[in-house]
Amino acid sequence: MTGRAAALAQLERLARLKSDLEMRRFSAYRAHVTAAEERIAAIRDDLQAIHAAPAAFSVAEARLANALAGERTRALLRAEADLRQMLPGFEAARALAKREFGRVEVLKTLGQDAAKAARDRAERKLRP
Repeated sequence: MTGRAAALAQLERLARLKSDLEMRRFSAYRAHVTAAEERIAAIRDDLQAIHAAPAAFSVAEARLANALAGERTRALLRAEADLRQMLPGFEAARALAKREFGRVEVLKTLGQDAAKAARDRAERKLRP
C-alpha cells in the first residue's frame, strides 16, 4: 500500500468514527421527534374521542367534555410547540450525518482507487 493509500485509509477510519457519532446523534434526535409525533397523534385521538360522543348528554357532562377538550387542546399546542422546537436541530443533525456518511464513502472510494493504481504500477514494473 502506498503512502497515499495508507493516508486515505487512515482518513477513512477517522471519518467513519465521526460519521458514527453523527449517526448516533441523529438517531437520538429521530427518537425524540418520533416520540413527539406519537404524543401529538395520541392527543388528537383523545380530542376526536371527546368530540365523537355517541349520545346526547347533560349540561354537566357538556361542561366536563368542554373542560377535557380544553385541557387536551392546550396539551396539543404544547406538544406541537415542542416538536417545532426540535425540528431545526433534527434537520441539522440529519444534514450533518448525511454529509459525514458521504465523506466516508468518498474517502473509501479514493482509497480503493489509490490502492488499485498502486497495484497497477507495481504490475507494470514487473512486466518486461
